[in-house]
Amino acid sequence: MTEIVETVRLAIAPSLATQGYQLWDVEYEKLGSDMILRVLVDRQQGQINMDELVDLTEVIGDLIDEITPDPFPAAYMLDVSSPGAERDLKQQSDFEWAQNHQIQVILAATNEQPEMELVGELSSVSENGVTLLIPEKTKRVPHQIDWQQIKHAQMALNQDRLLTTNEDFEWAVNKLVQVTTYQKIDGKKEFIGELVAATPSHLMVDVEGNPFEIPRQSIAKARHTTTY
Repeated sequence: MTEIVETVRLAIAPSLATQGYQLWDVEYEKLGSDMILRVLVDRQQGQINMDELVDLTEVIGDLIDEITPDPFPAAYMLDVSSPGAERDLKQQSDFEWAQNHQIQVILAATNEQPEMELVGELSSVSENGVTLLIPEKTKRVPHQIDWQQIKHAQMALNQDRLLTTNEDFEWAVNKLVQVTTYQKIDGKKEFIGELVAATPSHLMVDVEGNPFEIPRQSIAKARHTTTY
């Protein structure tokens, strides 16, 4: 089955790339009494829609039909779909695509420690492995992970970034943030709006046109968010 998957990948990836699409994964597996060829495709820029997937089903089907000799030992069903928000990360190129985003990694169990789950920002990718930035108290700590340690990896559903360090807050300026404070400030303990300024001592958050100055020492939790 691995040979079939690689044959299909090589046959369709270049054509998809010239049309602005990225071949994310190819899966060939048995489902009940049928064989399913599942092709996961996304846009190189932006998010793919259902109409595009319908059109791509015909395009990909034609490309596969042109493969000679026919690599399939029996009839199969073609399923062309999006990899989704929590897409799996399998190849190094997948991790490179996910850099600077939140990912979830399952580390394989060893003699020294059980299976472990880590969630953090993917800060770098190399030939040896990846580096995750994981919030710990008031800072983000880099964790080096070798490829052979990774049992499974996928995009994290929640892409909100926790803001703890000066670097985090500087990065979040002009972005949407959610800040919770220990005590009320002007009658509020939660502020959702644009972070317009950040200093080591204060934040300035614009909440629907109303600026609020928030002392850093009063912050219980702060994060970058993409939704109100």
